[in-house]
Amino acid sequence: MLRVLDRLDDSPALVQTDLLDTLAMNPVAVALFGDQARHTGLASSGYYRWFMDPAERLVYPEEVHDHHGRAHAARLRAALTAGSDTPRAARILSELQKSSPEFVRMWELQEVAQRYDDCKTILHPELGRIDVDAQLLYTENRAQTLVILTTRPGTESHSKLELLSAIGHQQLTP
Repeated sequence: MLRVLDRLDDSPALVQTDLLDTLAMNPVAVALFGDQARHTGLASSGYYRWFMDPAERLVYPEEVHDHHGRAHAARLRAALTAGSDTPRAARILSELQKSSPEFVRMWELQEVAQRYDDCKTILHPELGRIDVDAQLLYTENRAQTLVILTTRPGTESHSKLELLSAIGHQQLTP
């Protein structure tokens, strides 16, 4: 996966575990999302951060927060039953059940999922809305995923990603 990631220089790409721990990111992904691999402990899980850190939601439009929350709860359920680190998944579940009424409400829906949406809208702090399509490559045991985000050529989103690719994570405004 890292060899493929290293060859993707114009599309955001990242390698994540089934608990949404970010293991590696290319420079365009860092420019789009910030360094997601910097987190430690339970906070290294994107599932945990979604429900525990309000800043995690700033990347997505508010109207999709409920959908993302449900998807995260459903994917955590899948990781808990067939994931690569079920004891850690159980710790994340326990903490979220204690600390997040929103998570508890979504967990009680008993949904199970193992995939991302194909289309997402990302809110970049300086460039605004960027619509992307997600392509996924899984390891054989599905414990890791290479997520590649692309845009439709000729769109405003495509131009914004080209700009991010060229400038990296430099600030665009003083």
